[in-house]
Amino acid sequence: MKKILFACALTFASVVASAQNLSGTTINDRLANNPDSAEVLQSISLYRDAFKTNNFAEAIEPWEFVFTKAPLAQIRVYTDGAWIFENLISKETDAAKKKEYFDKLMNIYDQRLKNLDALNSFATPKTTSTKGNIICRKAYDYYYYCPQMDNNVAYKMFKEGIDDMGPNTEGFVLFGFIECSYNRFLQNKDNIDIRQDFIQDYMNTNDICDRLLDQAKEYPSETIPADPDSEDSTKWVEQVVLSPEAQKIIDNYQPVQNKANDLFVASGAADCDALEKIYGAQVEANKDNLQYLNSVLAILNNFECDKSNIYYVAADYAYQINKTPQAAIGKASKLLKDGDINGAIKYFDEALSLESDNAKKAKYSYIVAALMYKKGNLGQCRAYCRKTLSLNPSNGGAYLLQASCIARSASGDHLERSKYYCLAYDYCNKAKAVDPASAARANRAAAGYAAHFYPKSEAFFAGIKAGQVVSVAGETTTLRLR
Repeated sequence: MKKILFACALTFASVVASAQNLSGTTINDRLANNPDSAEVLQSISLYRDAFKTNNFAEAIEPWEFVFTKAPLAQIRVYTDGAWIFENLISKETDAAKKKEYFDKLMNIYDQRLKNLDALNSFATPKTTSTKGNIICRKAYDYYYYCPQMDNNVAYKMFKEGIDDMGPNTEGFVLFGFIECSYNRFLQNKDNIDIRQDFIQDYMNTNDICDRLLDQAKEYPSETIPADPDSEDSTKWVEQVVLSPEAQKIIDNYQPVQNKANDLFVASGAADCDALEKIYGAQVEANKDNLQYLNSVLAILNNFECDKSNIYYVAADYAYQINKTPQAAIGKASKLLKDGDINGAIKYFDEALSLESDNAKKAKYSYIVAALMYKKGNLGQCRAYCRKTLSLNPSNGGAYLLQASCIARSASGDHLERSKYYCLAYDYCNKAKAVDPASAARANRAAAGYAAHFYPKSEAFFAGIKAGQVVSVAGETTTLRLR
């Protein structure tokens, strides 16, 4: 009976606490009317000492005292508690004990949600949380630490949190979510609804990552000039160093995007035959619904199923209703399949004229540039690359494609050819400077071009020095040696 009364008292205290506004208060203010304030302060000190030395088992008792007796003492009581039980669960081998720790971990998030308003009232901008943020973290911990994890339960939690957070979803949460969605799909491959869920989850995850990786481009990078006289050969060429802010975004979201892409390829969820079966009858039933047709075109185009019959059917229906960019792209794809390059370019240009979003226009322009490169029309390829960059100056791919054009155009004697590779190297640096996400590709390409620089041994006898400004292909570049 005593335990029941105590539990009721705690519940009532929690409800009252969640309604409080404690802005501007200190921990002493928040403990002023707490009869256990002295013991709470002592317990905070004890659990923090154990926490700092990773002695998590010893931290449990004093931490639980603070968590129970003073739920509004500090916000870090919740974050520290989650870290304590995550570590204990990871190392525990006893199933019953692991389950006990996991239940306590989930209770941390539940109590934090109950007290969210009161906790936020005295939080700093850095420690303020939203309901979605806490649910996301709870979903992540459920997914990775629950002894008997249910993919469907985790998925529902992830979805609720991410729907609230949107583009502000943390990278590690997206990482767990796409893995959860992937495993849910693997367990229900014949379920069309779950297949469509996974496809949409993949697209949404990629969209969030793309938006955030685009933000990384807003931070200026540092260019370190080449030092051809240095004894360190790595300093002979110009280097581009990303800002810490840009690097942090890339470190957080590039692995997520890579993971999402790897899982999606492995899943086979967007197998074109499977997608054609899913959307075939639906396209016919929605042939007068432009919004639906455009969404199908976007999905099929995204998964490179733009050579399937259903894609062309959807494009034709959409084009008849309204000449939208998506429909024009669909018509262009059909003509490409038929080998009519000029006809396809006509529709790509129509899509460019119809589209109002510069980012999408840049994407269409880049597609044509890549097509021109594949066909060996390097001049047109570079022209469309320049158009792409006029629409989206941070498109690193357009610089890298131009670098490929320049290298592919190399002609003349050994020295003359090396100038082309120096110019191509410049374009790799331009790509990194405007698009941090392209740095890895740019570095690989630059290393390949550097292998074709004129040898230092031959340059010495010919009186040629690194660092000279030379002209090639109507542009100037810095002569580099290897």
